[in-house]
Amino acid sequence: MNMPSDVPPQTYALLSLVQAHLRHLDRTDGDHLPVPQWEAAVESAKTVAAAKAPGVEVTAADVPMIVGTGSPDRRRRLYTSMPVDDAVAALADESEVALFSYNRRGRLQAANRTALADQARAWYPPAKTLAPMRVLDEAVWEPVAAAGGDPGRPGMFEAAAGWLVLLVLIAFLGATAYLALWYFDIV
Repeated sequence: MNMPSDVPPQTYALLSLVQAHLRHLDRTDGDHLPVPQWEAAVESAKTVAAAKAPGVEVTAADVPMIVGTGSPDRRRRLYTSMPVDDAVAALADESEVALFSYNRRGRLQAANRTALADQARAWYPPAKTLAPMRVLDEAVWEPVAAAGGDPGRPGMFEAAAGWLVLLVLIAFLGATAYLALWYFDIV
């Protein structure tokens, strides 16, 4: 996909995220759709995907809009950073629109049953896709945290697990070095 050069950084970041997810699920690239309803929209040979800006909720009116966007014979995907209401998720399931939620680290996870059929587990995009997401400042993500959405910051146990893995790796390398020195009678 040729990324448009005249879009704001937030739109570019969301286009990169949606494009990477299309490559992951459909193994195809898409083209940018300049539609005013969403922050970023992409159409591929199999899918029409649109992303809401961080802090903007998906409403019941968004489901018919995504169904009417692009070519009629393609699957529909809608990305949001806010929690999805159960009524909106049910409406999206009836319309076969997959809802995915994303956070500041680019983690994409299913928000309704249609999306769960496409992707059962959470997915993290490659690092080059996440680089534009880092441009978005803290003020963009404040409404997401206030609404109870996934802020994308690691929790205490997740951070502790990361440090524990690092300590185990250092201990393993130290033990390997000691055994090598002991084997060659240096110690």
